[in-house]
Amino acid sequence: MLVMQMATTRDQLLAFLGRPWEKLRAAKDRSTANVIARDGVARAFQLADLLRQHAIAMGAVPSPADRRADLDTAVEIRRKLDRAGRRSRRAR
Repeated sequence: MLVMQMATTRDQLLAFLGRPWEKLRAAKDRSTANVIARDGVARAFQLADLLRQHAIAMGAVPSPADRRADLDTAVEIRRKLDRAGRRSRRAR
């Protein structure tokens, strides 16, 4: 699982979750619009493809096997949560 490969502290996770995501998204959208206005759509696609290639080279894009393992883990966690919920309701 890609996320579990990173050693993350609670504080780091909270800092990440607390980022101003709406402002970051707006800044990214403005930047993309500026590139398109200045250099055209083809250049924006070229830059996007360069970023995609870089992410793949850095190992930041999960492989199909990683994705399958993530799905399997999510399904197993869901089963366990459902089972725990049923036990909790029966215990009342």
